[in-house]
Amino acid sequence: MTRTAAGSDVGRTRDHNEDDLLVTTVGDWTVLAVADGMGGHRAGDVASETALDGFEAALDGRLDGADDVAATLTAAVETANDRVRAAATDGREGMGTTLVAAAVRDGEATVVNVGDSRAYHVTETTIDRITVDQSVVRNLIEEGVIDPEAADDHPQRHVLAQALGTSDDVDPDVYDRSVRGTLLLCSDGLTEEVPESAIKAAVVDASLDGAVDRLVDAANENGGSDNVSVVLYRDPA
Repeated sequence: MTRTAAGSDVGRTRDHNEDDLLVTTVGDWTVLAVADGMGGHRAGDVASETALDGFEAALDGRLDGADDVAATLTAAVETANDRVRAAATDGREGMGTTLVAAAVRDGEATVVNVGDSRAYHVTETTIDRITVDQSVVRNLIEEGVIDPEAADDHPQRHVLAQALGTSDDVDPDVYDRSVRGTLLLCSDGLTEEVPESAIKAAVVDASLDGAVDRLVDAANENGGSDNVSVVLYRDPA
């Protein structure tokens, strides 16, 4: 049974794709990631590609037998940040990227996140957002400054509180989750256009490849305001 599927599309308003995807095997682990190069910054596509290259390289030979998978993934995120910082020369100053990634084995996942790309766990009956957006608006909600209902229309809803490449230090959020069902990673080009209920329906009603196509098509049909990227992992148990 196919366990993974992935797809990315430029959308209907952008002239190039700044997202990048990773689906690979590292020892006994399946490693998945989505990086969304920061729109409005120089060389967002370079930032996302550089981040995923650095993240993957940092995991090589380090996951199998790791005493602390969360610490191993966190160190890989730090390496990715360093790579993006080092590449920010010759007109690329200020580039940055989000990164959401997961290492999955035996139905258990460790997820790391920087920025506002997201991870979800989808079953036949539920869709559960695993990650919390690292955004200015999310911080305002947690501080009680604004109500959650105001987030979608807030003028700073796209402003990130943290991204790779924008600071020497990075502090990823880490989540450990059972993923009996489907794990979905995506850029905000999906979640800005498609409600979570429709994301769930697309995932549970199709094969993995079919679900990716449905999700990308739905984002574009609803406006396609950004690049859209999706990675799916389905546990066969």
